[in-house]
Amino acid sequence: MTVIYIEDDETEALLFRLGMGARGIEVLHIPDTQSETLAALDTPEYQAAAAIFVDLWVGTLNGIEVSQFLRSRGDVRPIFLLTAGENPNAQLLQDLNVTYLQKPANFANLAAMIKKLL
Repeated sequence: MTVIYIEDDETEALLFRLGMGARGIEVLHIPDTQSETLAALDTPEYQAAAAIFVDLWVGTLNGIEVSQFLRSRGDVRPIFLLTAGENPNAQLLQDLNVTYLQKPANFANLAAMIKKLL
């Protein structure tokens, strides 16, 4: 199983990749929200990913804006917003069908959640 993680902090991305990899989940990392970087989402490898994780504070777009962009394109995959801060806007996240998760990530719980959803 493969998921996408949109995160501008390389250390956090590495930890996420290692933590999820130990549970049999491959992580495709996108390091920022530049339009040319997000173009990777249109490739077959990224299109086949089961879920998308996005940091709240990442690059030029924040995680909510990335979620809005993905939903506006018709992406129906589970999206998880990861942040060390508080839930940014519960109603907006509900409207976008985005799940809020507090950092640091509990990789065992995340893996179980993904496998249950799919």
